[in-house]
Amino acid sequence: MKVIPFIAATALVLASPLLLAQTPPQQDQPTTKPPSAATPAEKIQPKWYTAQGSDIRASKLIGARVANAANETVGDINEVILGKDGKVAAVVIGVGGFLGMGEREVAVEFSSLRLKQDGGKTVVTIDATKDALKTAPEWKWSGDPGGTTGRGTPPGK
Repeated sequence: MKVIPFIAATALVLASPLLLAQTPPQQDQPTTKPPSAATPAEKIQPKWYTAQGSDIRASKLIGARVANAANETVGDINEVILGKDGKVAAVVIGVGGFLGMGEREVAVEFSSLRLKQDGGKTVVTIDATKDALKTAPEWKWSGDPGGTTGRGTPPGK
C-alpha cells in the first residue's frame, strides 16, 4: 500500500504554496486596522448678504489716507488683515517716507480706527500723532512668500 503515502505527499506539495503565503505578522510591525474611508466634509450652505448703508469695501479702504484728530495725514492703509474668524483684525498703515521712499509699516487694531463715508470717499481717522506711529513697532511680513503672516504688535495686545 504505497498509494496512501504518495497521496499524502502529493497533497502536501500542492498545499505548500498556500501555507507559505500566509506568514504571521512580524513582532516589530504594528497590527493596526487600515484607516477607514474619510467621511465627506460637512457641506456649508451659502448665506446671502444684502448690502447695508454703513458697509465699506476693503478695496476702498486699501490706499485710504489716514488722518489724526488734527486732520493731519499720518499715513495710508497698505493692507487689511483678517483673523481666523474672517473678521478684520487689523490694518497695516504705511507711515513716514515720501512717495513710497523711507516708508515703514505698522499694524493697528481695526477697532483703533474711526471710519466714515464722506460723499463716496472713505475717511479714516486714528487718535495718534505722526510721531507715535513713527515709533510704533514696525510690522514685518514673514512666513510664506505671499505674506500671509506677519509680526509686530499683535492685535489685542
